[in-house]
Amino acid sequence: MAQLGSILVISDDARAIADLSGILEEDRYTVLTAEGDPGQAHAALTHGPDLIVLDAGLRRADPFALAAELHGADETHDLPVIFMAADADVETRVRGLEAGDDLIGIPFDAREVLARIERQVTVSKVRMALRESEAKFRSVMESAIDAIISADAGGVIRSWNSAATALFGHTEAEAIGRPLELVIPERFRELHRTGIHRVSTGGETHVIGSTVELAAIRNDGSEFPIELSLATWFLDEDRYYTGIIRDISERKQAEQKFRSVTESAIDAIISADHTGRIMSWNSAATRILGYEEDEAVGQQLELVIPPEFQELHRAGMKRYTETGEAHVIGTTVELSAITKSGAQIPIELSLSTWTVHEDRYYTGIIRDIGERKAAEEALRQSEQQLRERTDELRGKNSALEETLAQIGQMQDQLILQEKMASLGKLSAGMAHELNNPASAAQRGASQAMAVFAKLQEAQLQLGRLGLYGSKMEQLRELDRMAVERADQPIELGALERSDREAEVEDWLDEHDVDDGGELAPALVSLGLDVDDLAGLAATFAGDEASVVVEWLGLKFLIYTLLSEVAVGTTRIVDLVKALKTYTYMDQTPVQDVDVRRGLDNTLIILHNKLKGGVHVVREYDADLPAIQAYASELNQVWTNLIDNAIDAMHGVGTLTVRARRDDDVVEVQIEDDGPGIPPENMVVLFDPFFTTKPVGEGTGLGLPISRNIVVKKHHGDMTVESVPGRTCFTVRLPIDSTPGDATPGDDGEG
Repeated sequence: MAQLGSILVISDDARAIADLSGILEEDRYTVLTAEGDPGQAHAALTHGPDLIVLDAGLRRADPFALAAELHGADETHDLPVIFMAADADVETRVRGLEAGDDLIGIPFDAREVLARIERQVTVSKVRMALRESEAKFRSVMESAIDAIISADAGGVIRSWNSAATALFGHTEAEAIGRPLELVIPERFRELHRTGIHRVSTGGETHVIGSTVELAAIRNDGSEFPIELSLATWFLDEDRYYTGIIRDISERKQAEQKFRSVTESAIDAIISADHTGRIMSWNSAATRILGYEEDEAVGQQLELVIPPEFQELHRAGMKRYTETGEAHVIGTTVELSAITKSGAQIPIELSLSTWTVHEDRYYTGIIRDIGERKAAEEALRQSEQQLRERTDELRGKNSALEETLAQIGQMQDQLILQEKMASLGKLSAGMAHELNNPASAAQRGASQAMAVFAKLQEAQLQLGRLGLYGSKMEQLRELDRMAVERADQPIELGALERSDREAEVEDWLDEHDVDDGGELAPALVSLGLDVDDLAGLAATFAGDEASVVVEWLGLKFLIYTLLSEVAVGTTRIVDLVKALKTYTYMDQTPVQDVDVRRGLDNTLIILHNKLKGGVHVVREYDADLPAIQAYASELNQVWTNLIDNAIDAMHGVGTLTVRARRDDDVVEVQIEDDGPGIPPENMVVLFDPFFTTKPVGEGTGLGLPISRNIVVKKHHGDMTVESVPGRTCFTVRLPIDSTPGDATPGDDGEG
């Protein structure tokens, strides 16, 4: 059988305890006992009694002090205390009534005891339930992430949780008892007071039972947006209000960002709730569909859905809500929409769904594809026309191919003519270059024959003198000096040379030396003056001196003429060798090529054009690697570029030739300090037949052919930079690449 409650009896009187226990236990109460010792009393409280019966006649403790102690403790604060006292002791009974919650007289009357016990147990359980309820309510309030504030009908704050402290900055002690205007901005306070008065006097409620967005103020005076859910409740016919407040600053910022995104979008962006009611509408939606935002928000989506599709729309939303089956959500489809003017337009719709607090929402991005549809129709018609034109062009294409073949043959002939023209210019230059050393060698050989005849006669006369010993040794020394000075004659100024030659000629005439006028210049170039001749006369007495001087002069002349012949023939050999290397005769077309050697040979071939006043500067990398190339054709490129540079400088200026490595390419630059290329000519510089040279001096094919050789055959590139005073052509050739004809279009040309 269920127990009615647990009673703690504190008494020193064993008989009283026994009598009281008998009455209570018979009525289904559980009785706990403790002697009149505060320690035992507190120990018995751990069993959780619903009521304390305290003997007012305790001997080992002051019962009234113990009652005060129990009422003051947190764990027994709500626990009722009933004193028991003898009926005859009036003073103790009065004190018991003042200090306790009720009084039981001794001797006990069972009905009185049970009536008083039942009433106080009920009070105890109600108090405990209320305290537990308050604890739970407080726990809920303190664990809430939102501020929870309660106020009475006068707007005075009665409860305030820690989230409210965090949100508004006021502590609970600072807020309790103050009016709600504490957190309401000044401009809204009058509206708040009016609303409180209206509801308190039985008027209609505007925000109670709903969630609204308002503004609040913190203790530092800063204002911020909030979301308020307000409820009202009654206690003993007194009205109270409880508000749950959430800071929505971040959400407002996010909404503002979202708004800025939607307003900057070129597509219409429309959001609706699960019932199809429009909730947001951007400016692009107004532009495309015609409705202003205030005309559309709050309306059903059928506002923009053509009548023939509205039933399908409602069925689709219902199906997705009930089953989650989506046909168009998450995809992009083409549909139709109806504008404010009633016109139907083709649209492209991208639809997505999202939830907030378990409520479903939809967002659609709508693009007007009217122009695209028109373009597609135009494209379809264009394709039809194109097919018709294609058939027509096929017939013309064969004729064009035949014409292109003829043009190709003509181009090959023009290229051959350009090569022949270049060869002609080189041949003319080489003929001139070869003619000069050949003429010098011929002239020197002819003069040497005449001098040699005279030298033989002088040799005979010298032999008749019968010289020997130191004189013979002196003759050998003079012969060695003549050999050395033939290659390096003495350098003298014109006036000094003229004076010396006149003095030497007079000395020769005085000593009866034949051909003094011819021998004097030779003896001066040999480095002799009249003092040196006088010294010879002192060594060789009498007629010996004149014979020796004549022999020495003729010896020097013959050595000088032979040196001139050797220089001329050596120049001829060098030119022929350079020409042979330049053309790479008897060698394979593709080979390892040192571009520095090709550049040097080209400069030798063009020496006739350079010597008029062009200063050549060579800047070569010492470790430049060889490349695989058509050597002869590369030399044709160098010839065209160098020849053009010389012409641009009008034969006078500085020509800089560079060859260096740049990563995986060899870079060659031909730079001149001429007047530069006009900007209007730069865009047509590599066009066939474009030339700035007079008629008959240029074909306009040199640069196009050179670029073709570099780009198509060697997979490189050729560029040009030009300003007044500097024009630089740059050729870049890959190091690790095998040359060969490239496929059409490799050089960027048609």
